[in-house]
Amino acid sequence: MKAPKLHFILIFLVIFTSCVPNEGDLQPQETAETPVDAIKVLESLSIPSSFNFETERAVTLTINDTTPYVSYEIFAYSDNVGTETENISEALNNLLFAGKLFNGELSQVFSLSSVYGKVYLLRKDGLEYTSQILTVLNNQIDFKFANKSANKSTGTSKTNNTGCTECTTNFFLNGSFENGPELPNNKPINPKEQDVDGWSTTASNNKIELWKSGNNGVSSQNGLYFTALNAKKNTAVYQRICTSPGAEITWSVWHRGGQGTDVSVVKIGQYLTTATTEATMTTNNTAWIKYTGTYTVPAGQVDTYFIFEAVSSHNNDKSDGNFIDNVVIAETVAGTCASITSKMFYPTEFTKANIAFEDQWPYTGDYDFNDLVMNYNIVTTLNAQNKVTQIDYNYTVESIGGSYRNGFGIELEGVLPSAVASVSGANLTEGIITNNANGTEQSQPNAVIVFFDNGHINEGLSNTISIIFTNPITTASLGTAPFNPFLIINRNRLKEIHLPTKPTTYFPTTTNIVTSPTVKDSDGDFKTTTGLPWAINVAGNYKAPKEKITITEGYNFFSNWASSGGKSKVDWHEDKTGH
Repeated sequence: MKAPKLHFILIFLVIFTSCVPNEGDLQPQETAETPVDAIKVLESLSIPSSFNFETERAVTLTINDTTPYVSYEIFAYSDNVGTETENISEALNNLLFAGKLFNGELSQVFSLSSVYGKVYLLRKDGLEYTSQILTVLNNQIDFKFANKSANKSTGTSKTNNTGCTECTTNFFLNGSFENGPELPNNKPINPKEQDVDGWSTTASNNKIELWKSGNNGVSSQNGLYFTALNAKKNTAVYQRICTSPGAEITWSVWHRGGQGTDVSVVKIGQYLTTATTEATMTTNNTAWIKYTGTYTVPAGQVDTYFIFEAVSSHNNDKSDGNFIDNVVIAETVAGTCASITSKMFYPTEFTKANIAFEDQWPYTGDYDFNDLVMNYNIVTTLNAQNKVTQIDYNYTVESIGGSYRNGFGIELEGVLPSAVASVSGANLTEGIITNNANGTEQSQPNAVIVFFDNGHINEGLSNTISIIFTNPITTASLGTAPFNPFLIINRNRLKEIHLPTKPTTYFPTTTNIVTSPTVKDSDGDFKTTTGLPWAINVAGNYKAPKEKITITEGYNFFSNWASSGGKSKVDWHEDKTGH
């Protein structure tokens, strides 16, 4: 009596196992729970054929500023928050770029969310800040700073091929004030600071008082010329010079009183307003006296102010006096490499983008765009020449609304695999990815980095993929975020889903797609016959709709945005009332 039961069990197992699809045999999953009318509404949208559902665009930023040591920060700016003050306050949370120029220039291409039509530019020169709101015109942002000292010589630095700052031998200039306008024999003159090489002044009129040797019976200490710190008021002259952390710098200056005993101080530090007093010079008017000292550059300090400031003069007569001449500043012990880096952020420093997939390609699914959803933030590190040295891709697998064990990766289309030194952070568990020693995928003409090959075991987890380049590369070679992201369908390395019109990597062959009434992408451009995508990248907030809720039901203005070709309701994905 037991044999028939055994036969029945065997027959059941044969029938059951014959109904289980192979992982490589991808067929459309059942979507009957999604209302048919909702899908028909979505598929009936009139979408411009050229629209690829981008929520950002590539913007070229160009800055020209020859001021030494100046740095810039660029923020995404919106007029829609409130007053200009409130708009700026909000913009300061949306940093796009922070860093310095190279040889007085910066030219970078970055991705900017379509929500923003302006940027807030913040210029930092020591402790002096200036700012401006700039409009993005034809995907261009151009800014040129009119440097009042553009034609004067200043101490300089250069950048070596390791990205470190090296101070040139003439990092301090014109210590005897010889390089300036020619002076008359009988009286001092007050040229603008830009006409006196190397030197700047705290005087409100930006003028430096120069004397010629023998004028009013006062001989120079060295050469023909010297300067007076008392020019109708107590002022200071200074130079801001290139320094290396840890360097020892010796300084010396000759000081003399005008009408009697005058007092000046020597200040040194990272900023003009916070420099500390290193020496006090108290000298009468009978002879020049030499004052000397040594300064050790603190860690992280790559430029240093040397300031000579009047404190008091004989009988409080501020018309002249506190003469200085023959200033010598020299590095006696070399410091360490002062590495300069800049940063670019996508979408901004403190916000995240989201990429969402429908995983039934080349068939259509339920259009809830939640089969795999990742939020992420990309930090691009640049060296002193503003070339890319590293990318950090910080991501979280937010949602998995399907049963497929999907993977995810990116392709850097303009980058050879050999240009990558190392990749860290990948989580590969399924045995379907073979990598080179540097962490890029084997047999790929471009650098391909697979982050994970099974989304289910990564759901809810946060991770960072760090890509370090063998040699610094230009941002033009790298391309702009989000690069070329793709989904690997259900552990089948020959099946990828990309953003609309983006190419696959080397392995998949879209030309072999079978044509049938249910196949909606026979040409392999990752758009349906009615123009809908299988993947969408949102450069900002995005919360995946619940299972079987179409994206048009979850987001009230998605249809308006898509039908307009991205020109209307660009903020459709933001958490706003009515959205």
